[in-house]
Amino acid sequence: MLSMLSLVSAQPSGGGGVGGSLDGNGCMIGAGYKWCDSTKSCMRMWETPCPDNYDGCSDCLERQRNGMNIACPIECDYTHPMHPVDPLPPTPDPPAHQCPDVMCMMYCDTGYQVDEYGCNMCSCLTPIPMTPPEINNILVPEGGECPIPYSTCSSDFVCPKVVEMTHCSQDGISGYTTYRLSLVIQNPDVMNIYAIYGDSQYGEHPMSIPPAWQGRSYGNTNLGGISDPLLAISNDASYDSWLTIGITNGDAHNSLSSVGIDFQSWTETSGIYTTNGAVFLMDAGEITVRNTEYVVAQITIPNNQIDDVIISAQGKLHCSDTVNKDCEHHLIWHENDITFHLEQPKIASTVPPPNCASWFDGCNTCLIRDGNIYGCSMMMCFRQGNPHCLSFDIPSGH
Repeated sequence: MLSMLSLVSAQPSGGGGVGGSLDGNGCMIGAGYKWCDSTKSCMRMWETPCPDNYDGCSDCLERQRNGMNIACPIECDYTHPMHPVDPLPPTPDPPAHQCPDVMCMMYCDTGYQVDEYGCNMCSCLTPIPMTPPEINNILVPEGGECPIPYSTCSSDFVCPKVVEMTHCSQDGISGYTTYRLSLVIQNPDVMNIYAIYGDSQYGEHPMSIPPAWQGRSYGNTNLGGISDPLLAISNDASYDSWLTIGITNGDAHNSLSSVGIDFQSWTETSGIYTTNGAVFLMDAGEITVRNTEYVVAQITIPNNQIDDVIISAQGKLHCSDTVNKDCEHHLIWHENDITFHLEQPKIASTVPPPNCASWFDGCNTCLIRDGNIYGCSMMMCFRQGNPHCLSFDIPSGH
């Protein structure tokens, strides 16, 4: 016997509610009900037998075998000495299940629950929590639907790299796109990066940072990213703008400092420009990253804004002299005028990105599991919107 959530009553009191139109006997056709004259009631023929549809067990079972979606009396399921019915044929395969054509009279941002047969139950799914796009030093995966291409450069030590932390500019702060900027080490002799700066001692090499969105309510978060407690309080903190050297989870140990940079003037209308300022590690020998990529900034700017971020960088080289360890104090590298181009956001396609958990297809909201659409709402839409991801799963590395 099929088990389904009953969406409507068998004997409706009026038309126009959930379930669609009524037939001449007042049965809701859209919910799968038909009139049974023998019982003088509306019933679903695959759930409750109606004698109108068969003549004895053999006839009823034969009709089932031929694909008719009807129920047979329970006594047809076995042979009893006191009920010498016709010999029962082999148990037929159950008829293919069909979902009733029901229009839900509500809208769910997270989509509707479905039963074991995949049929809409007109009940909203439990909301999927929005997860910050990074945890500690784990970056969002590359690739996906709207990647920013990366290519190596001809520099001696490091190359600039840009990753979009939002997704096709459609999540995060409304109307803004968030970028993560990093330096990829090209030279195996590089031991670390301990400063990013603007300088004019050997020519004009400014640090130039565009105006950017600032989450001032989170306190002084201009250096080192956002701590986990702040991320737990507000998802918007994930998109704050800040500078750093490899540290992205709030600099709990105060490893970073700055000089010559007026962070208070860094707003959505005013950027940073200095030829005598720097962000640096208090310990120039500290190695804050255990791989070849150092995050140096996060910038959130309006979707229609195209800008360049320009910095210079400096660090230490490995000491190859195993006898004279003082060489560590003299091996310094630097790279000037490193430019990050913040590209114009790309338009999302109609395909959910790999780490999407809840997807808006332009009309209805769908639940995504393992990259596949599991179930969608069933709203009637008069116009198609722009498809985009509503929430994302926790990313799992680069």
